[in-house]
Amino acid sequence: MHRSDSNIWADVLAGNAAAWRELVRKYQALVNTVALRAGLSMADAADCFQQTWVSLYEHRQKLQDPSRISAWLVTTARREAIRLSRRSKRDVEAEAAGELADTGPLADEQLVQLERQAHLEAAVAQLDERCARLVELLFFSPEDWSYERIAEKLEISFNSLGPIRQRCLGRLKKILVEAGYPDVRESV
Repeated sequence: MHRSDSNIWADVLAGNAAAWRELVRKYQALVNTVALRAGLSMADAADCFQQTWVSLYEHRQKLQDPSRISAWLVTTARREAIRLSRRSKRDVEAEAAGELADTGPLADEQLVQLERQAHLEAAVAQLDERCARLVELLFFSPEDWSYERIAEKLEISFNSLGPIRQRCLGRLKKILVEAGYPDVRESV
């Protein structure tokens, strides 16, 4: 069962360690993506990830709107990424070595997209295993797979792939709408 951020946060504030792990699992990809898109090395991205969660924990009593946790995490991760980038840049300049990747702040549209991606990933995780796998193969696979190859991978008949796809996308849409994302496309 998918729990709202507000419900998870109430449990976090009550000292429930399992709720904290649930929250981290839910948004770990979002925080990592912000760090990596800011041009951080893998080591700095790991530091950014850790510091973002430490900061949330340290400020847990001050968070006003638990439904905005994802936005808070994006903003905090971005600020931490900028701080780490500046530190790395100073280190590189001190050593007179190569150039640092573009570390300018992420555009607002990119941040909104990252937040949407995190919510979509959370919704896909609520699907049953077959539907989640189908959605991943249809939309997130590194290759552009044909329906024949997807049906083969899922071990289902090619003719049943279309109806199964329709049902799975309908379930995904329902999860997103119930989670408060009414801007989901009307046609599946």
